[in-house]
Amino acid sequence: QGISSSLSRAARTYPTPSMSNSLRDVAQIVRVYWSLLLGNVVEWYEFAIFGYLERFLEDKFFRGSAVATWLGFGVTFLARPLGGALFGAIGDRLGRSVAINITIVGMLIGTVGQGCLPTYASGDLAGGIGLGLLILLRFLQGMSAAGEIGTIAAYVAEVGRHESLARCMCLISVTGNCGFLVAKFVVFSLTLMIGEEAMRGWGWRIPFIVAVLPGLVAIWGRRGLPESEAFLEELAAADAEHELASGPEDGRAGAAADASRSKSSVKEIASSNFVNLLIGVGGVACAATICYGALVWVNGFLAKRGMSESGTMLTSLCVRCVAIGFGLPGPWGAGW
Repeated sequence: QGISSSLSRAARTYPTPSMSNSLRDVAQIVRVYWSLLLGNVVEWYEFAIFGYLERFLEDKFFRGSAVATWLGFGVTFLARPLGGALFGAIGDRLGRSVAINITIVGMLIGTVGQGCLPTYASGDLAGGIGLGLLILLRFLQGMSAAGEIGTIAAYVAEVGRHESLARCMCLISVTGNCGFLVAKFVVFSLTLMIGEEAMRGWGWRIPFIVAVLPGLVAIWGRRGLPESEAFLEELAAADAEHELASGPEDGRAGAAADASRSKSSVKEIASSNFVNLLIGVGGVACAATICYGALVWVNGFLAKRGMSESGTMLTSLCVRCVAIGFGLPGPWGAGW
């Protein structure tokens, strides 16, 4: 309910700001809410690192099956609708800052945990346990990633100046692509430093484990983030409506009324914006296909067919720079 209000406010028409004012607004978001953006980089680094290490994980957990390895990667996509619904509800009821702190912690546990798992090299029993835990941790990552992107979008929509909101929102896309690029760079650098054989033996664990360092910095930065004024106003209005509707003695009836209003709000959004929702879902599906298929899977495919580490790194650098570049002209060129 609160997120829908944020998006409806963001959809209003506002005067186009000057370039200098827009730059100042974006710089303000970066300066004050850097921990949100750093956390977004870390989230998508952690989400992508599995894909860039696929050729090593294939032998360690999936007995040489590339199909099974990519199915393990795809577990996260099953979890993301659940994570979006869960953390959306948490963000609306307990606050945006609560939701974004839970998601970064969940993502960090899921990532570092993957780097500490036993493999089939330690025996069939240890390998089976490791595989089961790997799937569970990937599921946790998927839920956390979904909650992160949705809650950050709502937060930035509420704290950003509406006159330059799209220019502030594009920071989410830019930092997400930076996370993928950093993940590829870490794998590339580590492979050059210790070699392919060491990566297959133990080096594949390092990219998972080192995520703890920037992750802890992001958690530290987020610990004192205040709730947005827009959210606090929505919360106060909801509390006042609750007291008027139920009175101080009827807590259960008031809670039921709140749940009913939330459901009706979702139904109203779905019915009045059905075509827009389909376009949005289709757009995200197309972007995800390109992002994970063309930009992650292809890296492993090319590496297995003889392309050098330098070649796959250059490919990733080019496509991620293009992706970041495409994320900027829209809001900056349209004057949003």
